[in-house]
Amino acid sequence: MCRMIGVVFRSRFPTESLVALREVAGTGRIPEEEEPGHRDGWGIVSFSRGSPELVGKSIRPAHIDPSFDPAMASAGAATGPSILIAHVRAASAGSVSMKNTHPFISGDLVLAHNGTVKGEIPEATQAPKGDTDSERLLMLLSDRFARTKDLVGSVTGLVRDDLKDAKYRGMILLVSDGSRLVGFRKVNQNDWEWYYKLKVAVRATDVMLFQEVPAGCAVDGSVSEVEDGELVSIGLDLSVSRMKVL
Repeated sequence: MCRMIGVVFRSRFPTESLVALREVAGTGRIPEEEEPGHRDGWGIVSFSRGSPELVGKSIRPAHIDPSFDPAMASAGAATGPSILIAHVRAASAGSVSMKNTHPFISGDLVLAHNGTVKGEIPEATQAPKGDTDSERLLMLLSDRFARTKDLVGSVTGLVRDDLKDAKYRGMILLVSDGSRLVGFRKVNQNDWEWYYKLKVAVRATDVMLFQEVPAGCAVDGSVSEVEDGELVSIGLDLSVSRMKVL
């Protein structure tokens, strides 16, 4: 279980989004947990000339990890148009380790995931390096993308076909190939709906997909909720398309 953001930016990366994510790492509520916080590591991946580049990653809690600050500064120095995905983790499947820390990279693809997929997940061509369900989803997605080079179609096929028999309370995916950012939201257990949120903020110089902001913090721009079963696709030109896939 996790919290994450994905940003497509035309020029300056909005570092305030990472400031907010860092605070949520310490204060964000988790279903069925008394203690707040997503404390089991963090990761930031951006794209340089269309290829994924690790900005920073750690198994320490983001809100008390000194290495988060230089990573945030590095992200702030990035020039657009580009895409960045950041994730703070509350481990539910797989040990707390670097190999299990999101976002995951496979070739040109980057994936971050909120949720726990249980039961049967089909085997992919590649074997994951870690032992999370999330990385196994990326391996399946990579197989589809290798065949089609269609990111939207690959994510749609993953959730409609590969995961049609899988069990999960909710699932949020953020995926990018460097030219497009895709977000997907599905909730299967209504009393957890408050946790499995995904929102879109459209602004003049960037579009952000996010789950939660700290108490008392507002996101500017035009903000809307991603509906259950909806896929959102954002291009480097900040164009936004939305479609129901489940």
